[in-house]
Amino acid sequence: MEFEEPQSAISFLQQHGIKLSKFHLSSALTLRPTREARQALAAFADEVYLHQVIVRHADGSRVVYLDLDDALACEHPSDEQASEAATPHSDEWRVHFHVPLHSPPTLLFGNTTGHILGVLDLLQANPGLCSHLEMETYTWEVLPPEFKSWDVVEQLAAEYDWTLSRLAERGLCGKPNAAK
Repeated sequence: MEFEEPQSAISFLQQHGIKLSKFHLSSALTLRPTREARQALAAFADEVYLHQVIVRHADGSRVVYLDLDDALACEHPSDEQASEAATPHSDEWRVHFHVPLHSPPTLLFGNTTGHILGVLDLLQANPGLCSHLEMETYTWEVLPPEFKSWDVVEQLAAEYDWTLSRLAERGLCGKPNAAK
């Protein structure tokens, strides 16, 4: 969410003697705030959870919103910015909405899976860094309809499969059961 890189964030904690007792494996939404993406993002707003939003502007400055509704109400890109929103130097939003770990990016929404993979790469290099990993997707019931094509049990199984596969790729566990 905060746009930090795993290596520098974990190094900072280690330099200050902070023990890492658990890693939460969760993926947040990312997007360029085009008009279309902002309209689709409104489907993620719900009354159950707060979905903090961090907006990183092209100049590197950041704005933090307590909830998605606040960000949608306050952040209005100009027509020029909206048309340039897909450029590498444009604004990026990160939304604290736990999307399933196995969910691939879409045309409008990305995810922070790269951050998770960076943490797993650090664990591969230093397996003693932390031994407790927890998948933390809890938004199953408030996902927009296009993300609910499977039931919760199937989603959980797919999330476990994704996680075990990523760990196995790094030699951090045995290969997952290929039989389904």
